[in-house]
Amino acid sequence: MACLTAAGLVLPAAVEAYRPGGGELAASRRMLRRLVGSLGPRFAQYVVWDSLYANAPALHEANDLGLYAAAPLKDNLPNLYAQARARFEDRPPSLLVQDGKDRVELWDADDFDPWDNLRWQSVRVLRYRVQHPDGRLCPGYWLTDIPTRKLSSKSLFRLCQGRWGIENHGFNDGKNRYGLEHITHHHAHSLLVPWLLICLALTCQRLFRLRYLRRGTHPHMSPADLLLLLWIGLGRKPNDTS
Repeated sequence: MACLTAAGLVLPAAVEAYRPGGGELAASRRMLRRLVGSLGPRFAQYVVWDSLYANAPALHEANDLGLYAAAPLKDNLPNLYAQARARFEDRPPSLLVQDGKDRVELWDADDFDPWDNLRWQSVRVLRYRVQHPDGRLCPGYWLTDIPTRKLSSKSLFRLCQGRWGIENHGFNDGKNRYGLEHITHHHAHSLLVPWLLICLALTCQRLFRLRYLRRGTHPHMSPADLLLLLWIGLGRKPNDTS
């Protein structure tokens, strides 16, 4: 499943089934091509991959479709990862920012050499270290081709952190609240149609709850409160949870 995100809103955009002999990489790249073909090149500015896609073919796929790409940098690219750690870990951060209650240290450089089969002129690497109020430290590295003149270090950090919003409000919600993993039939259409219907329901519910229900002076409603009002509006007595 692919998700679109903007201003904190995460919506499912497409689903794609594996084909015989294929896997996640092939299905995701095929889905991305179909999305751009259907919605046009301006529906998005960048693709946020996970670390599985930090490889030249997937990054080139995004570029060929007119999109920038960003992905976590880990041991999946050992040479680049080692170079970034050697440069950043003995230096003070280039920027300190406050993200809510968290203190964030940022290191950013856009002049790392690409690996052999990557056709980028250079690679931008962002290192961050988030310190939570309880003292926990959460470090991370990301790579991207988004130029520094187009996106600041702070904005790039928030873009990368947005991956967790996609994970939580897209994949986890779809799995735990909408039943995207429970498919009992195995014909191609039987697999695809329920996923599309669930994605449509998720999109309609989220747009209605997060956009329409914000109007007026009432506070923002949680899903549980919305369900309670729906039950009352339908004339049904809600279950006693006391």
